[in-house]
Amino acid sequence: MADEQTTPDTADVAASLVSPEIAVVRPVGDVDTATASPLRAAIQEQVTAGARHVVLDLSGVEFMGSAGLALLIAEREAAIAREGELRLAGVPRTAGRALSLTGLTELFDTYPDADAAAADLR
Repeated sequence: MADEQTTPDTADVAASLVSPEIAVVRPVGDVDTATASPLRAAIQEQVTAGARHVVLDLSGVEFMGSAGLALLIAEREAAIAREGELRLAGVPRTAGRALSLTGLTELFDTYPDADAAAADLR
């Protein structure tokens, strides 16, 4: 994907614009209190660069804590406010279970991978 870069705050989040209005953000490892801020910063960086839609590729996520779930809700609301969407891709079993147990699966469109989610936004 074009313009792939690691955010300066952490090596655990990569982000890229795949079109002028669509960004893919890929956290790796745990999404919890310690890592939510760098992930939020990576998403905001892509929005500032022009992305209206964000695909959050969770395929590299090993654990999704309550701070990660709160981030998903906040970023969904932010996307709606800018007339965009937040899509989830590659949701692993552990994160999927957290989404299911909290009832959040009904709020998000999920896709098998980031390419499928981005293609559906075009």
